[in-house]
Amino acid sequence: MKQGRKVSAIAVGLALSGLTSLSPAYAQQADEEAANLERIAVTGSRIKRTDMEGPSPIQSIDATMIEGMGYENLQQLLERMPATGAGTFSTRNNSQDSTANGAAAVSLRGMGPDATLVLINGRRVAISAFAESITNSFVDINSIPVSAIERIDILKDGASAIYGSDAVAGVVNVVLKKDYEGLEINAGYGGTTGPSYDETTASILWGSQSEKSSATVIIDYFNNSTLGADEMGRFGTANQSPYGGMDFRSSRGYPGYFYVDGVKTIDPDCPEDSATASGSCLFDYGPFGLTIPASERVGFIGQFDYKIGDETTAFMEVAMQHNTSEAGGAATPLDEDAGLTVPGTHPDNPFGQDIEIGRYRPVDAGARRWDIESDTLRLVAGLRGTFNDYDWEASVQKGRSRSEQSGDQSQGWVRVDWLQEQINLGNYNPFGGVTNPQSVIDDITTSLVRRGESRMTSVDAHITGEAFSFGDDVVMMAAGVEYREEQVSDVPDVQFQRGLIFGTESVSASAERDQLSLIHI
Repeated sequence: MKQGRKVSAIAVGLALSGLTSLSPAYAQQADEEAANLERIAVTGSRIKRTDMEGPSPIQSIDATMIEGMGYENLQQLLERMPATGAGTFSTRNNSQDSTANGAAAVSLRGMGPDATLVLINGRRVAISAFAESITNSFVDINSIPVSAIERIDILKDGASAIYGSDAVAGVVNVVLKKDYEGLEINAGYGGTTGPSYDETTASILWGSQSEKSSATVIIDYFNNSTLGADEMGRFGTANQSPYGGMDFRSSRGYPGYFYVDGVKTIDPDCPEDSATASGSCLFDYGPFGLTIPASERVGFIGQFDYKIGDETTAFMEVAMQHNTSEAGGAATPLDEDAGLTVPGTHPDNPFGQDIEIGRYRPVDAGARRWDIESDTLRLVAGLRGTFNDYDWEASVQKGRSRSEQSGDQSQGWVRVDWLQEQINLGNYNPFGGVTNPQSVIDDITTSLVRRGESRMTSVDAHITGEAFSFGDDVVMMAAGVEYREEQVSDVPDVQFQRGLIFGTESVSASAERDQLSLIHI
């Protein structure tokens, strides 16, 4: 259902196609509209103008283009753009070994998400609470619903001189819809069978305007089911040799291999097609991954303006987003660093003496799974206006990103000290790739939780306008000041910190910084 003041450009074109000249009255109206063109701040310059020309190349994607592409989230759209595809990562193919599950980032020119600055309405936002690959901080673009986007400006050249070192690769500025009047409701559903997968989308756009005020509110919903790698046929296996590719199966096998009198010895029950000449027993981890993990996103964005004088307007932006997702992979991969041993008295020990476990995978404990939940909040308030043909603006912003990653006993998280204890008691059998009793599995698995939070507070003021005339040309200028405080913390489960969990990276971080910048262009 759509309702509002929308005029079709095609209809206008058809109406005018039969006219060979404009009447004086229509010409006067056109002149008035040209005089009232909105001046916008071009990404990468901060100088307001009536066109999109600037000193650096900018690719602009408007709402019509986005709608035509048919993508339901920003990550899917940006990863298919030539300038942003390389290095973009996402919740698609979430892995339990990643450190930023549930999030998505954009990377310009393949230089990495930490070198690409993401802005919303020309302003910085709080970074993701979880870093990717331990050190790469980024803005989680999963917190920006596609239905709320008016356009995306992609500045393909480095802009560190204007925005700082995190814009070395360029800038992606997401401009949100505002000044809308009416009501627009959209809903969609799509699905497949064999393999089974579906997506559900819904959005509400509402706006109201009066002589002194305007309000635009957007509510967005997205949900998709799980598409497991085991449903992908030949594309879901790590062994691609039957299809002309390479065999990427893991040497951390089930069964595995051991050290008997210091000699690497493969498990006697290793299948012939899994045994290697070097003495490893290969394991196909591919079917245990998630090609597309289940996810759900709910977002709210509100933008409000109120004129408090002929030349001054108060404004406020509010954005809230709640995301859930999952990550997964094969059972815990163990190697020599785990330090596991099997006593000679173990009832299932085929070697009859004390041995060391080399590479082994307790598949009977189940595939590892993470549940990820994240919340973002953004609030901007300020004043803007004009003074002697200069445009000025002053604002304050508060932003927060909070994430939690958790797994319980049913999700395959094995503690090596508990596993060693059950082996010593003769309860857990690590030989032959057998399935141990569930009561024993319960004694070697644990629950985990990781929490992260990122906060940002900023205050900025800037002014732009004509500096002076030079012949027939006008020299424009922009000047401003910004102060920003940022804090981030990432606290892994204590079991990670004690080295009791294998096969998954963990990060422990706590930092803060403040920055003061002066701008003059």
